[in-house]
Amino acid sequence: MPFWYLILLAMIFGLIWGSFIAALCSRWPRGERVSDGRSHCDHCQTKLGAKDLVPLMSYLWLRGKCRHCGQSIGISVLYIELASAAIGLFTVLFLSGCQALASAVFGWLLLPLIILDFQKLWLPNRLVLTLALAGVFIGPFLTPDVNWPDRILGGVFGFLALEVIRRAFRKLRHIEGMGGGDPKLFGAIGLWLGWQGLPMTLLLATLIGFMCIALAFALYRNSPKQLPFGAYMGMAAFAIVLLA
Repeated sequence: MPFWYLILLAMIFGLIWGSFIAALCSRWPRGERVSDGRSHCDHCQTKLGAKDLVPLMSYLWLRGKCRHCGQSIGISVLYIELASAAIGLFTVLFLSGCQALASAVFGWLLLPLIILDFQKLWLPNRLVLTLALAGVFIGPFLTPDVNWPDRILGGVFGFLALEVIRRAFRKLRHIEGMGGGDPKLFGAIGLWLGWQGLPMTLLLATLIGFMCIALAFALYRNSPKQLPFGAYMGMAAFAIVLLA
């Protein structure tokens, strides 16, 4: 199969998945399900047709506005679709074969967690569990050099390491310093990467967090009081997979 064809296929599937994730991240926080009927405009509630739902193309053609009421669709849809396409692109560029496919699945499953943590500081248990189960069945294709004991230790130690820190901070300061989803996500990542990948994931996630704080301070002269550390861990884990 030609290399350009693999790139095109990965990006097209990424756009389709990104469109689904954009709908998921829009509906789920409002208590809606993606399976609840056809897609509709959030402003006028008009049901959308096929030509309104073509990933990327529809957004560009409609200039980011609803065809029926003219209200803005929201640029986050475009960002999510492009991010998902980029995941497909990078996996084909940096990896090959089953490892590239497993890496794409890893990135695509991390994507909704990253987005929801950025938007709502929320890491849904069902999404984290899906990532963990995929780590059991697909993780060996991504990291074939990691044996099962190391993979299980990654899951257990990943969860316990952050859970101990979370509980200790709450005990000492009497406030929540970390969400309950972060340890679960770190444990799920450990099932994919093994315990060996956890220290670098944590280090890189911390560096990303510091950079985000510095950027926010430089732009707005204000540091965010709450950080989506789960999102930083997701980005760090995917970067390590590509560059390791």
